[in-house]
Amino acid sequence: MSDVHERLRRLLFVVPYVARHRGVTVDALARQLGVSREELLRDLELLTMVGRPPFQPDDFIDLHVENDQVWVDLDQRFSKPPRLTGPEAAALASAAELLRPAAQTALASALAKLEKVLPAQAKRLYRELGTAVNARSQASAELGILTRAVEERRVLEFEYAGRGSTAVEHRRVEPVEVFNHRGQWYLYGWDLGRGSERLFRLDRMTGIQRTELSFSPRSMPPARVPDPAERGEVRVRFTAIAAPYLRERFGGEARELTDGGVEVRVTGDERWLVQWILSFGGEAEVIEPASARQAVAAAALRALGETG
Repeated sequence: MSDVHERLRRLLFVVPYVARHRGVTVDALARQLGVSREELLRDLELLTMVGRPPFQPDDFIDLHVENDQVWVDLDQRFSKPPRLTGPEAAALASAAELLRPAAQTALASALAKLEKVLPAQAKRLYRELGTAVNARSQASAELGILTRAVEERRVLEFEYAGRGSTAVEHRRVEPVEVFNHRGQWYLYGWDLGRGSERLFRLDRMTGIQRTELSFSPRSMPPARVPDPAERGEVRVRFTAIAAPYLRERFGGEARELTDGGVEVRVTGDERWLVQWILSFGGEAEVIEPASARQAVAAAALRALGETG
């Protein structure tokens, strides 16, 4: 750990510790932190400057050393937590929706209480934002099965269709981790049939069942979603209308075109690329590879069919 991170860790520890152990001696606190007396005194001197500009010592924290004892008094504004604003509550609720499958009724109860404690004005804004934001997973039941299997270390069984394949295979997996990457849910675990770690996309899994067979954790590398660069680059041409945004985002990597537009090369998984390119409407065109052009065209046709 770097010196900066270690010092930050100490500073974050000191205030609540001294608040609970008022009058702790300098030497005792130094031993608790594993630092020298001189180093601790330098940290305490830095903490006296915590506050608002122009950083008056008693703005938020009054920390001092007297008779070789350390004392700290917190500003009374810390005695009661501030109320959430409407946007803060909406952001908290949206994030909580992603965890609902794992938390089940406990989280549902917490969300029910959230709206009750909001001030009237914040409550109206919270409801307006809540109707505009839908963070609920489309596979809540399946996520619940996966997360419980991870927590309880139970083997999972399911049917899986690999990338670019319509055929399904039966898999038995010791689940290690469930996570979301760029809007896509993944299961990482040890595939018992193949004898190695594997990554599975939730939208390709069917018939998920949590068995009663338990397992002990294995030594495995961290979960890794394949590097988008491994799938090659996609060349995209943008019109003059969209060009300012691309110049700001890609800088010198955006190649200028004679008509005022720009051309860029991007990498990413197919799902993300298609969504990103379609977000520009008719201002973006995939030049190559052909597979990317076909994926964008197919997605556009599906969207037209759904809205037609």
